[in-house]
Amino acid sequence: MMMRFWLLAGAVAAPVTAQVVPVVPVAPAPSPAQAVTGVTDTLAQALVDAYRNNPQLDAQRAQLRSLDETVIQASAPYRLQSSVVGSVRYQEQVTRDVFFDELVTNRARNSGASLTASQILFNGGRTAARVSAAEAGVLSGRERLREVENFILFEVVDSYVSVLRDQRLVEIQQRSIQSYQRQVDQAQARERGGDLTRIDIAQAQAQLGIIRTQLAQAETNLERSRARFAAVVGRNPGALTPPPPLPGIPGSIDMAFRVAEAESPTLWQAILNERSGRAQIAAERAERNPILSADASIGITDPNGIGFNNLRRGASAGATLTIPLLTGGVIDSRVRQALATQQALQFTVEASRRGVLSQVQNAWNQSISSAEQVAIGQATVETAAQALEGVRRSFQEGFRSNFEVIDSEQRLLNAQVIVANAEYQRYASQANLLTYLGRLQAATLSPAVASYDMEANLERRKRQQIDPFQPFVGPIDRLARAPDDPRDAPVLPETPNAMLRTPTPQPPARPLGRALPVTPARPALPDQKQPAPSQLQSPD
Repeated sequence: MMMRFWLLAGAVAAPVTAQVVPVVPVAPAPSPAQAVTGVTDTLAQALVDAYRNNPQLDAQRAQLRSLDETVIQASAPYRLQSSVVGSVRYQEQVTRDVFFDELVTNRARNSGASLTASQILFNGGRTAARVSAAEAGVLSGRERLREVENFILFEVVDSYVSVLRDQRLVEIQQRSIQSYQRQVDQAQARERGGDLTRIDIAQAQAQLGIIRTQLAQAETNLERSRARFAAVVGRNPGALTPPPPLPGIPGSIDMAFRVAEAESPTLWQAILNERSGRAQIAAERAERNPILSADASIGITDPNGIGFNNLRRGASAGATLTIPLLTGGVIDSRVRQALATQQALQFTVEASRRGVLSQVQNAWNQSISSAEQVAIGQATVETAAQALEGVRRSFQEGFRSNFEVIDSEQRLLNAQVIVANAEYQRYASQANLLTYLGRLQAATLSPAVASYDMEANLERRKRQQIDPFQPFVGPIDRLARAPDDPRDAPVLPETPNAMLRTPTPQPPARPLGRALPVTPARPALPDQKQPAPSQLQSPD
């Protein structure tokens, strides 16, 4: 009795979360996708479909095309500006003649048209700096697109292996139910023969009920994973095949760190934002420089209306030099603002670097730990299956109790769940590592995919512009570009003896807070009197 009591305690204390026991191989029930479509699905096809159809990726591509336009807009001062103006005017004026005491009406009609053109010849480096800032922003946007692509494809990989894992857990739970059902049937048969009691049957039925609840949860988890797959890929999963090994995983953690610092889109996004901040410094400093522009116009007018009987022609041309003298301090203020912004972006680079390296190390460690769990779990499954087989034979011969059979089945169930979860975690952590390295990209994983060309849109927009003077004005403006060297940010002094201030008095252990102050406390203004304590009490 003591031995049976100890076995009962062990069986009850065993974990009862998501567990599995493949004792008798049973064909799993087909998933909804298999039952409806019967299509075999691969990870490569899922990645290609998500790359082509995912709305988040499409939105980010559209955002990049929007950023491309900032380069066109920033370089607009290099290009010729022209316009055509036409006008037709009718004027009528009624006056009273004081000598003849009568109304006199004067009417006038005139029309005209003019063509004007202007071109900035020297912009003091403003345009060159703003173009540099816009180009750095576009490059940062491309890294942002790479980052989104990596995270979207990681979601594809994670949902893919999640569906496989949950399908496996459902199958294991189904086999476990069959195994426990046989154990209940055997217990009932032996109870009729007088070998077991109703308590033994109740124990087996209780464990069977627990496994059934776990199966219900496993089926719910499977549908949740299938919904994630459909949301990111754009279709429901079919019959998923085992995923192949992922390419591009570094051979060591030190190599992973080097790859992250060289290729991580998150880090490069911060670096390019800092370069854009430097260019903005140069643009603000260039506001102190003079501007030289030329303009010309040609026009015709007809003072007699629109009959074109008395046309008059005119033309003009000139140059304008503008030199800023006093600006009310706004230029210096904007320069200081740009310097502070660049300093913030520089600190963001270091914060991004630390964050990326931390994520790389976490993903690396998780993949190593999961691989060890898989190896240990597979060995545990083999030994647990052997132990269960021996316990069952002994139970049939009357040397083992019903508790011992249930306990052995529970151990095998737990070991199988550990293996299923560890295999999922190993693959998902490897994909997560590639995500932070910037290597989880469609072109890398599937060479047959048609990659989105991030440069084509901007190059096409540049070719559409009319730039007759840019080959001459652009180099001059770049030579006059103001310096973009930043300033060192203020550094706080080191604290030699860091310590926390001792609270006075020490915080009490009791009483517990049980009610929030519903009425807001409104502090009195400096010119108002503090209310008396009696005034703070609410009326009865």
